This record gives sequence, structure tokens and C-alpha cells, in this order.
Amino acid sequence: MSVLSIAEEATQLEAAIDEALARGVLYHALALGLRPPTGDGARSDDPIGGAAIRDAAAFLDARAPSEAVLAAVERLGGRAASPEGRLAAHARLFGHSRGLVCPFETEYGGENAFRQPQELADIAGTYLAFGLKPREGGDERVDHAACECEFMAFLARMEAFALSSLQTRGEQEEIMERIATIRGAARGFLRDHLGRFGRAFASRLVKEDADGFHGALGAVLFRFLTQECQRFGLPPGPPSLELRPPVADDTPMACGRPDDELVQIQRRPRP
Repeated sequence: MSVLSIAEEATQLEAAIDEALARGVLYHALALGLRPPTGDGARSDDPIGGAAIRDAAAFLDARAPSEAVLAAVERLGGRAASPEGRLAAHARLFGHSRGLVCPFETEYGGENAFRQPQELADIAGTYLAFGLKPREGGDERVDHAACECEFMAFLARMEAFALSSLQTRGEQEEIMERIATIRGAARGFLRDHLGRFGRAFASRLVKEDADGFHGALGAVLFRFLTQECQRFGLPPGPPSLELRPPVADDTPMACGRPDDELVQIQRRPRP
């Protein structure tokens, strides 16, 4: 192998690490924006990352220019609101059962309510396979759009860490297998879950909050999911999906109290 080819390989590896990190930044920012504005998400001057999300979008656009995200990110940056204003908008959009804009994946598409428990179990099982579970004592649902974005952010960070291991460690074959597993999980989750309903959810956000923070966030989500589906060689999910007819049951549907971290997922404690 020539010195030039070694240098090119190193450059490609650095670019792959940067891409995974950029994807993680955008997914995490979207998760923060979809949560009630408390804690880290309550900063009105920099609600979901500021320069970091702009840099990530610019980097990804340069590698996948067919669906630009940066312009939507910049519009989002121009729609900062006070924590109180964002909280009121969050309650208006997502509160009261399924809300004006339903953030729950399993409420979209079809009338077969009997599939919903299986779909929820499938999502929870996917999280658990990577050592993740909803925060104990919370009333969040695993199919919330923010929870799914946070899972994709976690996978992106895992991929970046695994790729960086190729620079300093042996066991190249084992690491490559790990990377393939992570990428396969991200592709499958995008295909079966977030990519399937996320653009329809984003479209509803844009419609119901056209001039507000959440509407701009929806535009970022719509463009980014389109870009992600293209990156993984998947057809983008439809821009609109019907909601299932509401069924009265005991499943928690509202987004909870404003001071909750509703969709935080964390590592499963080791026994």
C-alpha cells in the first residue's frame, strides 16, 4: 500500500467519524427541541445547540447536497423564544391527549389498534438491545418522536466511537463487525420507525406552528429525515399519514408535566 493510499484512507476515516458526530448533533438537537423547555432545553438564546447544529448541518449538506438542511437550521435559529413562550407553544401543540400534533409513532397509519402493543414492544426491545430504557418512574412513551431521535443520536455517537477505535486499536475485524451492527440498527430503525412516520409528524408541526419555533423545528426534522433516508438508501416516509381513530384506554397520551424529562433514555444499569 502506498503512502498516498494510507493518507487517503485516514482522510476517509476522519470524514466518516465527523459525519457520524454531525448526525448525532442534529438528532440530539431535535430531541431537545421536541421536549418541554426545561433544563438544557430552556435556554432561549441557544435552544438546541446554536453554532454546533449549524456546523453539523453544513457538514452533512456538503456530503449529501440533494436535500439541504442548513437553510432550515438557520431559520430555526431566527425563531428563538423565551422558555415561557416555548412552554406555552409546547402545551398547545402536544398537550390534551394526542394534541394538535401527535408525537407518537404508533398513533399514525391504519386502524388496527391491536398492532399498537406489539409495535411499542418492538421499539422498547430495540432500545433494550443497546442497553437503553425509559427513565424509571417517568410516564414517557417509547414511540415519542423525541425519544426516537435520541436513540438515533445514541447510535450515531456509538458509530463515531467505533470508527475512532480503528485509528488506535487492533482487532480491526471485530470493530468493523460492530460498526456494521450499529449501522444496520440505525438503518432498520429509520426504515421501520422514525423514517416511516417522522416526516408526516414534521409536516403537521410546520402546518400548526407555521411562524413559531416548533414549526421551524419541524422543517429541520423533515429535511434531515429526507437526507437520512437518502444516506441509507431508503425511500423517505410519506409527508402525510392519517392518525388512528382515538380509543379510550389507560395509555398515557399527554406529554406530561413541563418539568419532566419526558423522553430521556439512559443506559440500563449493569447487574
